[in-house]
Amino acid sequence: MIVRNRRVWIGIGTATLAGAVVATGAAAQETKHPEHGGHAAKSEPGAPNPLAAPQAGEAYLTDGGPKDTRIRIYRDIALMRGHLRVGDELIRQDRWDDAIVHFLHPAEELYGAMERYIKLHGVTPFDRELKAQAEAVKAKRMGAYEQNAKIVQQRLAAALEKFKTFMTPPLRSFTVRSANEVLKVASLEYEAAIEDGRISNPMEYQDSRGFVWTAEEMYQEVGEELEKIDAAKLKEIRSHLEKMKTAFPAAMPPNEPVMAAEEFADHATRIEELSSVYW
Repeated sequence: MIVRNRRVWIGIGTATLAGAVVATGAAAQETKHPEHGGHAAKSEPGAPNPLAAPQAGEAYLTDGGPKDTRIRIYRDIALMRGHLRVGDELIRQDRWDDAIVHFLHPAEELYGAMERYIKLHGVTPFDRELKAQAEAVKAKRMGAYEQNAKIVQQRLAAALEKFKTFMTPPLRSFTVRSANEVLKVASLEYEAAIEDGRISNPMEYQDSRGFVWTAEEMYQEVGEELEKIDAAKLKEIRSHLEKMKTAFPAAMPPNEPVMAAEEFADHATRIEELSSVYW
C-alpha cells in the first residue's frame, strides 16, 4: 500500500507541480495589501474570507518553491509552525494585535496551497481548526486560543506524519532539505524586513525569526541520525543556525538590523552546502 502511494506522489510531483505553482503565482497577483510592504497576497478564486481581515503576501507564494512537491508540503507545514511559533511568542507578551497576522497566514495562504494534496492523500483537513485559532486570537481570548493551539499542533503533526508515508526512505533527506527550504524563506523574509538600513517591516522580521527556530527544530529531530553520518558537519550547521538566531534579539525588532541581510543569507547557503552529505 505504501509503495503504491509513493508512486502516486511521485506522479503528482512531476505532473502537477507546474500547474500548482502557476495557479499559486496567479492568485497571488490578484490581491495586493500595501499595509504589508506591498507584497502580493494569495486568494483562492471565489473563496470567501471568513476572517475578513487584511493579510500579507509572502515570498514563498510566488518563488516557485521546491520542485519536489513532497518537500514543498513538508516546508509549508514547517512554515505554518514558524508563523504560529512567533505568533504565540507575541501573545505571551500581550501583543495580540501584532500576533494576529501570523495566525492568518497559515489559514488564508499556506493551507490553500496544499489543500489539493490534503484531499488527494487522505489527510484529515484542518482548515477549520486554523481559522478557529485565528478567530480566538482576533478576539483576544486566551482560554480559547490555548485550547485551539493544542488542537492545531495535533492536526499539523498528524498531517505531516501522513505525508511522510509517501516519502521514500531515508526520511532524513526530506527533513534536512525541507529545513533548508525553510531557511531560504527566512532569508527572503529577513531581507524584505530591511529598508534603508532599518527594519521597516516588523512582520517580515518576525516571520523570519519563527522560520529559523522551526528549521533548527527540524535539524534536531534527525540530529542523532545525522551525527552518526557526519558529526563535524552537523556541529558546523548548528553553529550557523546559532549565528542566524542572533539576528533576532527579541520578537519585536530593533530599529536597525543586528545582521546584514547578505550575511544572514550566507549562513543559510552554507548550511545547505554542508547538509548535502545527508542527502
